[in-house]
Amino acid sequence: MSNGGNLQMDEKTFWKNFSLGKELNLAGSFIFNGLKAFDSLKHFSQEDEIFEFFYSTSIGLERLLKIIVILIEHNDTTDQREFEDSLKTHNHLNLIKRIRRKHSCDTLGNLQNEFLELLSNFYKTMRYDRYTLGSVQDLDKERVGLLTFLRKHLQIESQDIHMTNTSNIKKFIGKVVGKISEVLYDLVEREASAQNIYTYELPYESKASIIFLGKKYTFFDNDIVWKELMIYLMNTNDSSGMLNLIREIKPLEFEPALVNEYLNVFKSDLSKYSHMYQIEENYRKFDKNQLKERLEILELLSNPNVYFNYDDDSEEKR
Repeated sequence: MSNGGNLQMDEKTFWKNFSLGKELNLAGSFIFNGLKAFDSLKHFSQEDEIFEFFYSTSIGLERLLKIIVILIEHNDTTDQREFEDSLKTHNHLNLIKRIRRKHSCDTLGNLQNEFLELLSNFYKTMRYDRYTLGSVQDLDKERVGLLTFLRKHLQIESQDIHMTNTSNIKKFIGKVVGKISEVLYDLVEREASAQNIYTYELPYESKASIIFLGKKYTFFDNDIVWKELMIYLMNTNDSSGMLNLIREIKPLEFEPALVNEYLNVFKSDLSKYSHMYQIEENYRKFDKNQLKERLEILELLSNPNVYFNYDDDSEEKR
């Protein structure tokens, strides 16, 4: 089997190099999405966000663990069907045990192992628990499990389920998930390099590259980016085709007192929906042609295929 060049690969090597490489990208995407869900969590009464955090993170780390198990255990004498059946598990700690037969993973301590156990319990029992009648006696296992973990390791005394998800809590979860991700990705790189394959390579600017290469496990930097861009756009005297177009668009009417609340739309997709009614109210003031023209202009903003013929000299002469 050829990879498109002169390099010839057998089927098993191709599998480990390319198929597992795609799996690595998926694993990183799930981990990214899980951490993003946790970042979006305002307080711990939001069970849907807690579920999404657990679900995406558990899947991402499980897939990452299985990549390493394959790279370590699989060889030319492996019974393929039996081996593949052994991967049909959602027990993170059992997968870690298989990896530890070769690698000690000493840098994964009790904290990380406890979190992996929490993910295993979620994936094996909690995620389908509400489909059972018995769940009426215990409706919020995910929240209880998460809060118990946080209270234990951060010495949080509050028992309030509406407790705010603070920056310290986000940093803590980022460090826990980040440490596990970092250790496991390093093992992927070591095992793949030893076999002269490139399973560890990741697409540029992908979610997985942000996690495994950029080692970004919180989203505080993201907030800085949009805030700095907002300040620039609001205050700049610079000129360009796009900047001039923006200045020519007549703004809608909003409430100045709610500006801080409006800024949350840059951080949260859900916040966008909460302000749609104000947009719709403003749009009712336009006739059909005016609205059509406005929407066509708005489509130009951030469109990568839109270019402006802009001349600094001609602008200065105006």
